[in-house]
Amino acid sequence: CSFAMPLIKIFATPAVKKLPIAALQTAMCNVWGTKPGVTKLMFSRVEDWTHSGEDVFVDIRAKGTAVRTKEVVAKKVEEVQQAFAEHGLKANIRLELYPVEIYHHLPPKE
Repeated sequence: CSFAMPLIKIFATPAVKKLPIAALQTAMCNVWGTKPGVTKLMFSRVEDWTHSGEDVFVDIRAKGTAVRTKEVVAKKVEEVQQAFAEHGLKANIRLELYPVEIYHHLPPKE
């Protein structure tokens, strides 16, 4: 099945020295069945946050579709967490689905 996964925001404290963003993008494309042009990762460092021992907080926003059942999404979120773990990162994952009919994307003009 085809998943549209347009935005993955990754937040980390300064203690996280290097984030393998290209490798993580490849992993997210594999998890969600998307291509790099669709799967956008953004990385931000933050001074501090209230946390539960995680290295990174991953905030995912995606279209809600019929195939994204609660069970499917729960499995995909676990796969995302595992992808970060493979790079030595303990991730706290949050996923928000929004209705397809309100989605709009305007990429930059060439």
